[in-house]
Amino acid sequence: MQEGIKVLLGKSVREGKKIYWEPKREKNPHLVVVGTSGSGKTETLRSIILELKRQNVPSIIIDFHAEFRDVADQVINLRDLTINPLEIELGRRPQDVVYEVANIMKKIFSLGDQQEALLRQAIRRCYEDNRINILNPVYSNMKAPPFMDIKDKINEIYDESDSISRNTLFSLTNRIEALFEVDIFFKENTIIPFDTIIRKTTSIELKDFPTEDIKSVIAEFFLNKLIYYLYKAGKSDSMRLHCVIDEAHRLTYEGSPLDRLLRESRKYGTGIILSSQRPSDFSETILANSGGIISLQCSLEKDAKFVARQMNLDFIDVKNLTDVGSGFVKFSSDNVSRKIKIQHINERLTEEEKSEIERKLRQFERLVIKVEEKKKRKVKPKKRRKLRPAKKILKSKKSKKEKTKRLTICRNCLYGNEKDALYCTECGARL
Repeated sequence: MQEGIKVLLGKSVREGKKIYWEPKREKNPHLVVVGTSGSGKTETLRSIILELKRQNVPSIIIDFHAEFRDVADQVINLRDLTINPLEIELGRRPQDVVYEVANIMKKIFSLGDQQEALLRQAIRRCYEDNRINILNPVYSNMKAPPFMDIKDKINEIYDESDSISRNTLFSLTNRIEALFEVDIFFKENTIIPFDTIIRKTTSIELKDFPTEDIKSVIAEFFLNKLIYYLYKAGKSDSMRLHCVIDEAHRLTYEGSPLDRLLRESRKYGTGIILSSQRPSDFSETILANSGGIISLQCSLEKDAKFVARQMNLDFIDVKNLTDVGSGFVKFSSDNVSRKIKIQHINERLTEEEKSEIERKLRQFERLVIKVEEKKKRKVKPKKRRKLRPAKKILKSKKSKKEKTKRLTICRNCLYGNEKDALYCTECGARL
């Protein structure tokens, strides 16, 4: 880690002294921020991201609701990228990917054990039908089956199954079907420019995906790809970046990509900042192993008791915090929790930084408008002007026979006039 990284959080309520988070001093560079909706969590995260950026430590922000555009150097909508979760990293067995992908989908979509087993069977078939032995490690670049093939394999298994298994498969399909309608999975290769992403503070936006479950599973697949990118980049004693995850309770469970990041990312120069409305959704292991905890107001007694136990506080003190941005902070290097007032981001920004943020936001809005207009043009193509015909088919009511009548075309308006007409009946021009 770099020497001298000091992130200003705010001031001590009791002494009025500035309080800094210094990742190098803690047992790991991870930080947890918890608090009820409206307590100031997002503003706290934005302030920390700004302070890290000022010290040349970029952040990757998993942004579910497009709330971090102003502090990001670049914004990437994941709908513009592609991910194939079935790709096999060098040295891994396809069987590992089978269990990994099935486990992620099980946790996010709340699948049962039988549904997960049938899902694993479908993923296994994806590899076997492409003549890939799932037990052998891969040591050369291999073309992976498309993620969308999973749905076809589920249908194949359905056709071969008895009525009991069909009911389970039908339920499985209903739960995960929307995932196969998302265009991020349409291509065979993963296209995520990690080399570009880690150089700047980058907001990875998920707001355009249709459901909360789909947002969560795509975030999981993205983090999984990030882990293997860090493995390839190698170990590092200096901080490469921080990964910031708001609403992190969605993604924290045993064996998840986020769980692996928390355990392994320090070796690769990466810190994790987690935020959640529900601290009780985190395991005690996550809180106990974090380098620091910031607790803003937790209005639910269950959550207040949970976080107070980790910070050696009376839960009433946590529950009764009322001012936005007021809370308690505890670092692993210090057993004492201190009451803090987080400094708002607007109080930190220089006039130059404010102007730059306004410029970036205007630029981004113009870009969004251009994209929307482009989509509309594709949906509604321009109609070509139809010329009036040079020949006119007239039908006689009496004979009901078609007769062709020659017309004189006006050079001015292209109207078809009677053969012997001297002036155009449409525009009055001489013929």
